[in-house]
Amino acid sequence: MMKTRRIYFFVLIVSLILPTIVKAADEGAHTAEFLSHGVGARALGMGSAFVAIADDATATYWNPAGLTKVKKHSFSAMYSDTFSTGDGSWLSRGLVSYNFLNYVYQIEDIGSLGVSWIRLGVDDIPRTTFIDINNNGFLGDFQDKNGNGIKDEGELYIDKPEIAEYFSNTDNALLVSYARQVHSMVAVGGNLKLLNQAIFENSGTGFGIDIGVIAEPYEGLRVGAMFLDATGTQIRWDTPDAPTFTRTRRFRFGTAYHFTVRRLGKGAIGMDFETDQADLEEGSDGGGMLLRVGAEYWLFDTVALRGGWNGHGLSAGAGLRVKVSPMSFFINYAFNTHTLGGSQRISVSGEF
Repeated sequence: MMKTRRIYFFVLIVSLILPTIVKAADEGAHTAEFLSHGVGARALGMGSAFVAIADDATATYWNPAGLTKVKKHSFSAMYSDTFSTGDGSWLSRGLVSYNFLNYVYQIEDIGSLGVSWIRLGVDDIPRTTFIDINNNGFLGDFQDKNGNGIKDEGELYIDKPEIAEYFSNTDNALLVSYARQVHSMVAVGGNLKLLNQAIFENSGTGFGIDIGVIAEPYEGLRVGAMFLDATGTQIRWDTPDAPTFTRTRRFRFGTAYHFTVRRLGKGAIGMDFETDQADLEEGSDGGGMLLRVGAEYWLFDTVALRGGWNGHGLSAGAGLRVKVSPMSFFINYAFNTHTLGGSQRISVSGEF
C-alpha cells in the first residue's frame, strides 16, 4: 500500500511540472548568458547532469531543492580558467575569469539557507586614445594621401595612439536560496537572483527567480526539476533609451541513480534534459532540448573519477576527499572541451 501511494505521489509531482517544458519566453535567449556556464568542478566534470543529484553546496545553482541534503554548514569556491590563451602552459591564464563562492546553513525546523556569488569578467581591457601631436584639436589624424577621408592601408597616424586606461567587462550575480523538505520523498527550493552587468562606464541591473523540486520515490533513485528564470529575468541598463533585456524561461528535468559496491565505493549516474535557448529561437532548426549525461565513482570514499557529455562536448574530472574531524574537505578538478578552447575548473568545498 505504501509503495502504491509513493508511485501516485511521484506521478502527481511529475505531471504538475512537465507542462512547463512547453513554455519558452519570446525574447532574450542569450541575456545574462554567464548564468548558463555552470558552477562547481564536480558537477561540470559530470557533464552538468546534476539537477537530480544536487547534494552539495553548489545545489544553490543546479537545484536549490537539493540543499536539504547538505550538512549543517557547507561552502564551495571555484576558480575557472576559461578559453586559454594558448601559450602552451597547462594552467595558463584564460581570457575570461569565471568564479563562484557560496555558503549554506541548515536551520532546524525552518529549512536550508544559502548565499552564492557568481562573477564572470574580462579584465585589463585597454582603452586607446590619441595624443594630439599637431595641436589641431582633433584626435586620430592620419596621412590621408588620396584625400578620401578614409584611413587606407599604408596611411600612418599623425596623432600618437596611447592607452588611456584599463577597464573590465563584468557580470555578477547574487543568489539567495531557500529549501525545505515538504514530504519524506519531496524537497522544494528557490532562488532570488540579483544581477549586475557592467562594461566601461555603463551598467545594467535586474533580478530573477528559480524554482526547483527533487523527489526520491525509491532509495537511490532521484528525480529533479527546475524552472529557471520563472518570471523572466530582466536587465535594465542605465544608458538613455536602452531597451530592457529579458532572459527567457527555461526548464531542466533529470533523473539520477545512486549505487554502492560493497567494500569498494559508491557512484552515481545522471541524465538531464534542458530547453536549449539557441534551439528555441524563432526560425531555428534545433529540437529545443539539450541532453546531458554524466557519472562519478568514489573509490573508498576518498578518490573520485568523473566523466560526461554536457550537450556541446565531453567533460572529465577527478576529486579528492580529505577528512579533518569534524570537517570534510573536497578538492575537485574538471576539464570541458569547447570550440573556443578547453576550459579548466578547480573548486574547493567543505562541510561540517
